[in-house]
Formats: sequence, structure tokens, C-alpha cells
Amino acid sequence: MNILYRISLTLLLLAFLAPAAFTQDEESPPDTVKVGMYVFSVYDIDFPANQLNVDFYIWYTYKNDSLNPSETFELVNDKGLEKQTVYTEDYGEINYQTFRCNTVIREKWDISDFPFDEHTVEIIIEDFDDKNTIVFVSDTIGSSLDSGVIRALQHWDIVGFDIKEIDYVYETNYGDPTVSTTDYPPYSRIVFSFTIKRHGASLFIKLFVGLFISILLSLITFLINPMDLDPRFGLSVGALFAAIANSFVIASTLPETASFTFVDILHNLSYVYIFLCILISAFSLKLYEAGKQ
Repeated sequence: MNILYRISLTLLLLAFLAPAAFTQDEESPPDTVKVGMYVFSVYDIDFPANQLNVDFYIWYTYKNDSLNPSETFELVNDKGLEKQTVYTEDYGEINYQTFRCNTVIREKWDISDFPFDEHTVEIIIEDFDDKNTIVFVSDTIGSSLDSGVIRALQHWDIVGFDIKEIDYVYETNYGDPTVSTTDYPPYSRIVFSFTIKRHGASLFIKLFVGLFISILLSLITFLINPMDLDPRFGLSVGALFAAIANSFVIASTLPETASFTFVDILHNLSYVYIFLCILISAFSLKLYEAGKQ
């Protein structure tokens, strides 16, 4: 009877302890962290270096007291980052953390339509831990772009601001033997973006007026007697060198690109046009020498 009592007691204890042990073995859900940003300065837009400077405040709200987002914070597309004083506050069930960032953002400028171009600048925030540990949610209400940014960006308009969550997968386990080499975990990201559009009309005139004048100079050759070889061909050749010089000046202000841009189209058309002027002048000279004035 004593043995039966002990067996019954053991089975009863197992019945209570088994669910608790099973629950402990289950993976706990990831922590949800709400992220917001206020961009208050955009400056030093540098096209040849593919970069610009952005200053912003970022904040996190979360429930897990063990989290410290400012320490695990990553700015994915920065070239230089200065993180200033971190402010942390405990509001009971909610923790709040904020700090300021002065950063240089890497930006691959699309100059296909230069000088009538527009660009979407992205600020990509990530955490050291993957999505199994932490999940970002965007603070769409609090996040915005300061009105002073628009006033400070001369010759540019800001035509949009957006904040969204995305997942990103790094196809590596970083050599960690505890991580699968085929099933890579995603990382939660917050992407803040805004679009800038250039006031291109005045810049277009400023950059290309020399090119247009060189083309007009090549037209003047048709007013010169075909037998006056020096001015007839000298003007066209000078116009060609002026057009080439103009292309080098503009190229020095833009990043290198393998695509065929609006600037390339204008310069190549000018080369062809001036070459045709020289060709016509040579043909006219032949006709003149043949007595077909």
C-alpha cells in the first residue's frame, strides 16, 4: 500500500511539473521595440563622394527592462557616426530611450536626369540581434522631418517622407557553429526615407550655356568664304574643344557612373553636330575648288 501511495504521488507531481517544464523549453517571443526618428538637419550634399550629412534624434519605447537599444543600435548605411548623450527613462511598464546622431550617410546618387534629378535618401536602422530576439515597429505618428531642413536645402525641394519596417537576411552565420549554415535568421529594420528634388532650370542654364555657345560658333562658319580655311575650320575646332572642356567641368561635379545620362546625351549630340559642321565645310571647300561655287 505504501508503494502504491508513492507511485500515485510521483505521477501526480509529474502531471503538474511537466507542463511547466514544457513551457520553459519553448522559445520566448521576441521583444517588440517601437522606433521613431526626427530629422532636423540635412547638409553637405556631396555628389562626387556619394554622401551627405544627416543629423537626427532617434527614440525607442519597449517593455523589457533588460534591453538597451542604444548599445545594440546599428546604422547600416553610414560612413561616419557620432552618437551623443543617451537619455533613458522608466515610465513603469514602458521604458523610453533617446539620443542624437550626427552622421555621414552613404548614398548612391542616380544622375541619369541631372540637373533635373531627384533622390530618395534612406536612413536604415538595425539591431545586433536578429528578429528572433527583437522586432522593430515604426512610430509613424512621432517621426517627421523638421521644417528647417526644407529652408536650409537651397535649390532643393523635399517631396516626401516615409518610415517603414522591413526584414533583411544576411546569408552567413558569421562562423558561429551554433547557427545553421542554410537557414539564416532575418533581421528587423526600420527605414526612414525622404525624397529631395532639385531646382534644375537655373543650374541647367549655368552649366550648359558654354556648350550652346560653342554650337552657335560652329554655325558661324557657314557665313565665311570656303577658301578662308583658318577661320572656317578654326571656329569649328575651337567649338569642339570648348564642348569637350564643358563635359570635363560637369563630370568633375558628378559621381562616376556607367549609365548613359542626360548630360552625356547633350554632349555627344554637340560633338556630332560640330563634326558635321566641319564635314560640311570640307565638302564645301571641295565644291569651291571644283568651280561649283
